[in-house]
Amino acid sequence: MDEQMRPYLIIGAVVLAVLIISIAIILSIFFHRRKIKKLGVQGEKKVASLLGKYALLNHCKVINDIYLPLYDKTTQIDHIMIGYFGVLVVETKNMKGEIYGNPSDKEWTQILNDKKHKFYNPLKQNQTHIDNIRYIFNKENIYNIQLESLVVFADPTTSVFIPRGLPVVSFKKLKKFLKQPKLKKDNGVNVDNIYQAIMKHAVTDKKLIADHNKNVKKMAKDNH
Repeated sequence: MDEQMRPYLIIGAVVLAVLIISIAIILSIFFHRRKIKKLGVQGEKKVASLLGKYALLNHCKVINDIYLPLYDKTTQIDHIMIGYFGVLVVETKNMKGEIYGNPSDKEWTQILNDKKHKFYNPLKQNQTHIDNIRYIFNKENIYNIQLESLVVFADPTTSVFIPRGLPVVSFKKLKKFLKQPKLKKDNGVNVDNIYQAIMKHAVTDKKLIADHNKNVKKMAKDNH
């Protein structure tokens, strides 16, 4: 081998190795995020199916995966169930491992494989959704509607360690939650009117939805 070429060959080999490693890391991150997204969708489908069955038997309507305007942006709500009692707003999480948190905490903690991951308090997240719906009702001159919050951890292997009495349940306990007397009470709510009022404000602009999803991905990346 020409001694003058040796340094160039070494540099080329190093660059190639770095390139291969970089591509491997990028692909690993891509497939990891794709897996998380797929799990999230599966969790939402499970909850949507159960809510749908409940709605059929109890004269309710369910809206799944809806985007609503929030200031100059949008917010995405997993499930909204409308019944004679009022409105139940559901945030679904399909996270594994152990979950720790308090209602006043800005962030909760997920422990999985001895690693800690912080995520935004889902109760606060869902309160934003409720406030958003309340604002829409005010614009539509709809008042005195009971709005209930619920966070569901859909993965059956997840253990949730939070104070008792909070509207946070596992998927296994979702049926029991729906049997509460307050969700059976007839408060004279016009289900069809409420449904139409919410759907009237649904965001369907693909660019706005894409921007929302981009912001969510950025927030998730920043929290890692």
